[in-house]
Formats: sequence, structure tokens, C-alpha cells
Amino acid sequence: MKQQFIETSNVHKFTEICDELISPESKIGPSLAMITGPAGRGKTEAARHYAIHNGAIYIPPMHIRTSTMLLREIAFEAQNIRPQHSDFCIQAICEGMARERRLIFIEMLRNLNECCACPLVLIGENSLKSKIGTRRRLYSRIRRRLEFSPISQHDIAFFLRAALGVKAMLDVVSIINRHAAGDWRPVLTTAISIERAMKASGLTEITTEMVNDVLKNS
Repeated sequence: MKQQFIETSNVHKFTEICDELISPESKIGPSLAMITGPAGRGKTEAARHYAIHNGAIYIPPMHIRTSTMLLREIAFEAQNIRPQHSDFCIQAICEGMARERRLIFIEMLRNLNECCACPLVLIGENSLKSKIGTRRRLYSRIRRRLEFSPISQHDIAFFLRAALGVKAMLDVVSIINRHAAGDWRPVLTTAISIERAMKASGLTEITTEMVNDVLKNS
């Protein structure tokens, strides 16, 4: 199966927000954005894809990170160094941003946004909205907000055609859509099983019987 990144409506909205934050105009006013949605909607993959293709800084989530550890990772991405102390990290980040202003994808780091003029995108599940909402000073600095909506049948059909090279009929896509319940991960695992079933049976199209068998045995 081919590895594919699908440009869904969520991704288009996400990209629009990121492009706005990294533009010089965002230096006027707040330069924070908040991206939320249940797990599996594609938030992380959208951030990774944008970072790879647009030079943004993506810091993977790690719950055991201290604030200094996090600053060191950002400093490394910005300047290729990992200072031992927080103040030296911030200095390195400020110098890096002065040379090239880059978007940072991270869970939360308001003070760095203010100090170094780093545009930040806060990414989390729906609970992030309530957490941010209780912090008035942070909430008022959010420039753009986006909640990832459930994936659509169109998204699934496009993915199957791109990844498996097969045009799936509407009834097949509907079955997978109901099973996925709006998340990408069940779609991916189902597609992997479908590809395996197609190879084993020699079929060149996806049938409803095949999909039902795959989901029954998953």
C-alpha cells in the first residue's frame, strides 16, 4: 500500500491558519492558534506534514519533558544547539527567529511567543479548549481556532484510490465510514486488511463482502 497524505478540508483549513501565522502580517496582534479535536482526526499528521514542507518546527509530545527540556529541543531545531539552561535556550531561539521566523507546533508555551515573537500552534484534544478557556490572559491571545471535523466519505474514497489504486463503490465506502466513526486510524488499518484480502483472493476490486469479512475478523 502506498503511503499517502490526503488533503482533506481539515488540512486545507489548518494550512490556511498556519500560513497566516507565519506571514509578516501576524506580527501585528496575537500570533497563537489553537487546533483541537478527538484523537485520530489527523491533527498530528497535518502538523508534521506542514513542518516538513514549510520549514516549521514540530516538537513531538512527551509528557515527561520539563520546560527546560522542551526549550532545548526548540533551540536545537532553531539553532542546532541544546544549551543547558533555560535563559540560554531562549536567547538561542530569539536569535534563530530573528534570522528566520518559523512556526512552532507545540502543546503550550505562551511566554516564548511573547519574548521571541514565535508564532505558535497549540494542538490537543477537546479538553484543551476548556483548559485554555480558564486562562484569560492566554485565551485572549488566540488569533485563530480550528476543531478538526470527522473525516468524510469523500476523504475515505480518495484515500483508497490513492493508497490502493482502487476506486471503491459508495456502499463499500459507507461501511468503512461507519466503522471508522470519523477517525483516520480505523480507515488505515481496514485498508491494510483489504489490501491483504485482495492479494489473497486475486480480486481487483473491493466488494462489500470483503469489507464485512475484514471488519468481522478485525
